Amino acid sequence: MTQPSSNTASAARSPLARWFDQRTGLLTALADAASRPVAGGVSWLKVWPAAIAFVFCVQAISGFFLWVYYSPSAQTAWESVYFIQHHVAGGWFIRAVHHYSAHCLVALALVYLLQTILLGRYRQPRELVFWVAVGMVLCAMAGMLTGDLLPWDANGYSATKTRTGFLTALPLVGQHLLKLAIGGPGPALGSHSLTRFFALHVGVVAPAILLLLLLHVVLSRRSEQAEVNTIWRPEPYWPKQAVRNAVVAAVALVVVLILACSHGVSGPERGVRLLSPADADPASAYAAARPEWFLLGVYEFSHWFTGALIPIFIVPGLAVCYLLAMPWIARLQFGHLFNVCLTGLAVLGVIVLSWITLAKDARDEQHQQAIAAEQQKAHRTRVLAEALGIPTAGALELLRNDPKTQGPLLFAQCASCHSHATADGAGIVAAQPTAPNLYGFASRQWIRRLLDREMAEGKKVFPVAGPDYFGGTAFADGKMVQAVKDLWREAELDEELDELKADLDKIAAALSAEADLPAQRHLDAQQSKLIAQGRKAIVDRGCTNCHKFQDRGALGNAPDLTGYGSRQWTVDIINNPADGRFYGKRNDRMPAYAEMMRQNQVEMLADWLRGDWYEPEE
Repeated sequence: MTQPSSNTASAARSPLARWFDQRTGLLTALADAASRPVAGGVSWLKVWPAAIAFVFCVQAISGFFLWVYYSPSAQTAWESVYFIQHHVAGGWFIRAVHHYSAHCLVALALVYLLQTILLGRYRQPRELVFWVAVGMVLCAMAGMLTGDLLPWDANGYSATKTRTGFLTALPLVGQHLLKLAIGGPGPALGSHSLTRFFALHVGVVAPAILLLLLLHVVLSRRSEQAEVNTIWRPEPYWPKQAVRNAVVAAVALVVVLILACSHGVSGPERGVRLLSPADADPASAYAAARPEWFLLGVYEFSHWFTGALIPIFIVPGLAVCYLLAMPWIARLQFGHLFNVCLTGLAVLGVIVLSWITLAKDARDEQHQQAIAAEQQKAHRTRVLAEALGIPTAGALELLRNDPKTQGPLLFAQCASCHSHATADGAGIVAAQPTAPNLYGFASRQWIRRLLDREMAEGKKVFPVAGPDYFGGTAFADGKMVQAVKDLWREAELDEELDELKADLDKIAAALSAEADLPAQRHLDAQQSKLIAQGRKAIVDRGCTNCHKFQDRGALGNAPDLTGYGSRQWTVDIINNPADGRFYGKRNDRMPAYAEMMRQNQVEMLADWLRGDWYEPEE
C-alpha cells in the first residue's frame, strides 16, 4: 500500500496546521514516523519499547505531583508522604500509581531484554540497541532502589541500611563509598542520606532512563533502516504497529490501576501501605524488611556465603559483564544457543531462589510476627497523628512518647524477673520469672487473685505464694503470704467462707479504685458504695496492721496502700522501691530505675503497666 508523501500530506492540512508545521516541522515528523517501514513487518513482539516509554511517562507525571508535596529530610519525609497518603485529595492514588508503575517498568524492561536475547536481536548490527536495553533494566532497578528510602518508613530504612552496609565489604574503597552514598560514616542513615537518594532518584536515574529511551529510538531506527533492504516484508508503522503498541500500553496501565486499587479505594489501608517512621535505634530495626522482588534471588543466594563481596558484587558484576559480552559470544559457533541456555538457567535459578525465600518467610513465625508488629506500629502512628497532630520534631516523637508503643520496650529491662503475660502465655514472658507477673497489675482481677485460694489437683493452693506473685521472691513465706493463708484458715474454721469471699471482693474493688485505672473508671463510678465497704473491710480484716491506708496504719512495715497502683504510686515505686513508702530495707533485688531510665521513660512504663494511653473513641 502506497503511503502519501510528506508534501502531499502537508498540502491536505488546514492553513493553521500548515503554519504550525512550517515553523516547527512537528506534523511532518509525525507523518514520517507513521509511514516509516517496520523491518520484518508489524508484530506483537515489537511492542515492548513503546510500553516501557509509556509506563515511564506515567512514572514521570505521577512523580511530579508527588514531588510537589514531598519534603526530603529525616523530620519531614515520612510526614509529607503521610500527608499525601491521607490528606491530599487523590494523593493515595497518585502514590500507588507511581509505586506500581515502577514495578511495571522493571518487569517490562526485563521482558524486553529476555525477548531480545531469545530472538537473537542483540547480534550485529543491533549491539548498541541491546546494550541500551541492558542499561534500561539497570536504571529501572536503580529507580526502585533509590525510591525505596524516600518514604522514610521502617521497611525502606532497614532495607536501604542493609544494602548500603554491603559497601563496606569492598576492600580499600568500601568505607569511602558508604560515606559518599549516605552522607556520613554510617551505619545509621540520616537527612543527608535521604537527600542523596532523592537527588539520585530524580536528578540522575530518571534523566538516564529518558536518555536511554531516546537513544533506543535513534539506534533502533538506524538498525531498522539497515535491515529494511535485507529483511523480508517491511510494513509501515501506521496503523497496525501503532495499534498494537497502544493496546499493550493500555494493558500495562490497567494492570497498574488494578494494583493501585487492590487494597480498596477507601479507608486508611488503600493504595500503598506506609509503615511507621524510620528509627535509627537498632532496637527498632524492622526484622522483616526484604529487598524488591527482582532481588529476592540475590538475597537468598547471599545466604550461601559468609561475606557480601562474592554474592553482592562479584557474581552480579560478572552477570552484567556477561550480558554486555553476549553480542561477541554470539559470533562463535553455537554462541547464540549458549547465550540462550545460560540465560534460561540463570532466570530459572533466580525464580527458584526467590521462591525459597518466600516459602521460608511464610513458614517463619518470627518473620510473620515482625510484620504484624510493624503493621500495628504503623496503625498506632496514624492514630496518634490524626488525634494529636505531628510535632515539629517529626512523627517519630509521637511513638517515642507513646506508652503503648514504648512500654513493652522499656519493660524489657524488667523482664529478667517479671513477666507481663496472660494465663495462656501471650505477652512478655521472663526466661526465669522470679517476681510477680504484672499483667493486669492493680486491676480488680489481679488483686482478687492475690487474695484468693484455689484448688489444684485436689489441693488448696494460694496464688499469692505462687510464681505469679511472691513465689519467686524473698517474700514467698513472708507476712503477706501468711496473712492471706490465715484469713482463709480462720474463715474455714468459723464457717465464714462466703463472708470472706464477699469481703475480698470488696477489698479488691476498693484497692483497685485507688489506682484509678482507665479501664475501670466507669465501673468505679458505678460501684461507689461497694468501694466504700471495701475500704472499711481493709481496716476490719487487719490489713492496716502492716500497711498504711489513708489515715490508718503506719509506714515502714509494708507498702503504702494509699493511692495503690495510681500513676504517681507506680512511678514512685519504679523510681525507688527501697523508699520507706514501699519495701524500705527489705526490698528484694528490684533496682531503683530512676538511676537507669529518664523520668519520662519511667512515666511511660508506669502508664503502660496501668493501661493508660490514648485510644480513639469508638
